[in-house]
Amino acid sequence: MSRQRRTFPKAFKAQVIEECAQPGASVAGVALSHELNANLVHKWIRQQREPLPTMPAFVPVPLELMPSGRAAAEALTVKIDIPHRSGSLSVRWPAQDAEGCARFLRGLLA
Repeated sequence: MSRQRRTFPKAFKAQVIEECAQPGASVAGVALSHELNANLVHKWIRQQREPLPTMPAFVPVPLELMPSGRAAAEALTVKIDIPHRSGSLSVRWPAQDAEGCARFLRGLLA
């Protein structure tokens, strides 16, 4: 029988980190009072200090110009390669639906 990994809300993590920051408080003591492993609390503190890198609001994407016409407009796509530690994700999106692509990326990166 495997144990289920516990997850904790951001508000709870923030409360625990705040308790650790109080004068005279120890991480081990705060962790013990919440039935947590001190290493986990140390990890939360590190994560709070080192926020995730932010993506720029605008990334220029070079487009190759194609002959005009409906077939050319339909064939024009935006290709985005997103690196990941286990490989990369390639996304192809119709250029005429730029707003849909933006919504997709915002949902993916949220």
